[in-house]
Amino acid sequence: MRVERSIRGEAVHLAFEGRIDSAWAESASKELESAIRSGKARVDLDFDRVSFISSVGIGILVQSFTRFRAVGGVLAIVTASEPVRGMLRVAKLEAMLMPAAKSAASAEDSTPIGSGWSGRVRRLGSADAPAAVVRFVGEGVVAASKERLAIGHLALANDLAEARGHYGEGLAAGGTVVVQPAEAPRPDCLASSETGTVSFVARETIVVEGVPSLHGEFEEGHGEVVSVSSLASAMIARTGGAIAFLAMGECAGAFGAWARTSPDGWREPPRSMSPDAMRRALRFAGEPMHEGESLVVVGVAAPPGSAGEVPPEVSETLVEAGDVLLHAHAAVASYRPVPATTADVRAAGSLLAEQPIRLVVHSMRGDSGHETAFVRGVIFVWSLAKGGSA
Repeated sequence: MRVERSIRGEAVHLAFEGRIDSAWAESASKELESAIRSGKARVDLDFDRVSFISSVGIGILVQSFTRFRAVGGVLAIVTASEPVRGMLRVAKLEAMLMPAAKSAASAEDSTPIGSGWSGRVRRLGSADAPAAVVRFVGEGVVAASKERLAIGHLALANDLAEARGHYGEGLAAGGTVVVQPAEAPRPDCLASSETGTVSFVARETIVVEGVPSLHGEFEEGHGEVVSVSSLASAMIARTGGAIAFLAMGECAGAFGAWARTSPDGWREPPRSMSPDAMRRALRFAGEPMHEGESLVVVGVAAPPGSAGEVPPEVSETLVEAGDVLLHAHAAVASYRPVPATTADVRAAGSLLAEQPIRLVVHSMRGDSGHETAFVRGVIFVWSLAKGGSA
């Protein structure tokens, strides 16, 4: 079996030649997996030169089709030899795997972004849509919803009393709340449903409410990955002011710190701690972790000198990260493809709720230059207006 791969617009084109049977099943599966990981919206399969496909080969196609469709991607056979068509007819899969071709979405309204890496961003809704509201929650119960982002010390609890001793680094996005409790063996999450919501307890947490104004996709270039700070910088350059953002995609490495003990037991905030006290309170990543997994980042960023665009309590959490002020949390989950056409923030909630959670960190930029970064992904951006504190 031979495979030729090419990129055609928003599709990965794979042209197979030879037999797709049990002997070549693993190779075919790897080719499909690589194509799905590319971040393109479609995977087009050319089977015109395939002389035989076995039931094992059909099974691999169905598995890849189902997995990619679950995240909004399209995998389809665009041309096929008669032996392949015959097997599809026998398996009653011709209509599913060889659908009528659909025209690609227009990118006329998008503008390029990126420095060293590449991407495009487009406006969602009208230019005069109201800005999202950002507020600071000192301590309180917050409901999760697809319109609400949150980063801070969170607890999966019903009330303040139940939350004591169970806080950890956390984020909320797309209706799912994910937390790394300080004294628990692994991260955990809660997800709201179509029929109801879930609540969590927030402590020193930034909450953003509203609908995103921009949506885009991005990808590494010439080996240069997309760091969270460079992504925030590109979005600020596009909007001109303070923003919140949600980015998700393939992880190039998660880097930062997370609580060693529940933050409600800390005597002082980290910025006031001595080095010894900080080491007792926090764990630090020695280097970026979980390359190749899925990464979800929620952050708030502002240009230098414009921190007054957000409430003072929010401004105090922003730190210098290159040419922006930034506060971001990152969650890593088992890999799941995120197509470039993903246009609903609920996809982040689904990813976090359905995949095993590996890690949640307060994303940092270390002295060594390490930083949380993506290989590729999609981003949603909220322009911010001042809210209040609670």
